[in-house]
Amino acid sequence: MRKTAVLLTAALVLALAAPMVSAAPVDVTGTVESRFEYKQNDADEWVLSGKTGIELSPSLQVGDRVKLGIELETEPSSFDADGSPAGDFTGAHGAMSPVLSKVWLQTTGAFWQDGPEVTTTIGDYTINWNDWVGRLGSKRTVAVEGIDLMVADADVFYAWDGDHNPMGLRVASEFQGIDLDAMVLYRGGALNAALGAGTSLNGIDVDGVVAMDEDYRYAFKVNAAMSPMEDVTLKAGYRQMQDGFNPMYARRSGDNIVPFHKDSRESGFNIGVETVHQGFVLGAAYDQPTETATLSAARTFEFEGHAIDTKYEATLVRGQQLRHELSASTTTDMIPYMPGVGLRAKLMAEGTDIDYEVGTSYTAPNGISLGADYSSVEGARIHGGLKVSF
Repeated sequence: MRKTAVLLTAALVLALAAPMVSAAPVDVTGTVESRFEYKQNDADEWVLSGKTGIELSPSLQVGDRVKLGIELETEPSSFDADGSPAGDFTGAHGAMSPVLSKVWLQTTGAFWQDGPEVTTTIGDYTINWNDWVGRLGSKRTVAVEGIDLMVADADVFYAWDGDHNPMGLRVASEFQGIDLDAMVLYRGGALNAALGAGTSLNGIDVDGVVAMDEDYRYAFKVNAAMSPMEDVTLKAGYRQMQDGFNPMYARRSGDNIVPFHKDSRESGFNIGVETVHQGFVLGAAYDQPTETATLSAARTFEFEGHAIDTKYEATLVRGQQLRHELSASTTTDMIPYMPGVGLRAKLMAEGTDIDYEVGTSYTAPNGISLGADYSSVEGARIHGGLKVSF
């Protein structure tokens, strides 16, 4: 709790300082979460362990248009990549000290008298404007957003990143039923660009993106979807990438570019169909060249006043065993003093390997979450926690 006190003290300092800036209001957002687990360790001993995480982001409104924002994080970070608390609950307080990680100023208004209103941000700002060429993350930035060009809306930025600082332009428009968006990024003499479009033609929804790196290598992707009859949807897509395509600021998963395909850089296609029949949502899909085929079926059953959500999925990848996954979940009010208890189960089979999971969860009126799980791989676990976001 002393970690929380340090962060809340920082917020209080801003609150006390606010009257000196025309009684400016302070808006504090953030997350504080603690989780506990009771399970067996590697020595088969039952132990209780805890994790905690803290993030805090106060902002100070100065006048009608200007906002000062800061972000405090623990060092090292107390949340992992999945957003789960990662700090040791019993660790030394100094081992998870809050540090000032971001500062920014933001104002809304015109650059000249009676000019168009735009939003200008100066400082630490996240630029994730385009997954193909414009995913910079958090950088020291000057960004101007909401520029009205009459025929389009535009945003521009200049960021500091190493020896060569990037600058970019994003534009979005609509023309005769066609949604258009584009982004151009320039850094150190190199130019990256991406252009996207989407529309509906005779009941067929079509969208596509083409992107280019600094060496004029390209990648593109097109998708189409249609409903030839009620409750039936057909989907198809094609993608192609030149060898060596390497934009400077793409969203990546390892060496792969996520908007192209998270698991492959090779050209290929995908097809799929989804339909509803007698309450079942049925789907089938195939992707090439990953040679992945999936079949799925989902339905909600009513049983003794309970809505039970069920789903089956089969995945076949060339050269691998067929993988089956069957899951079911529901909530029950059968315990009078504990309404909304969640129940879930999952069965997974791949070749001769069979794994399963069962679990229950409950959120008490005081906000504390409680639960118990059993996994054929991880064993039994009892867990609880409390999270507040503000």
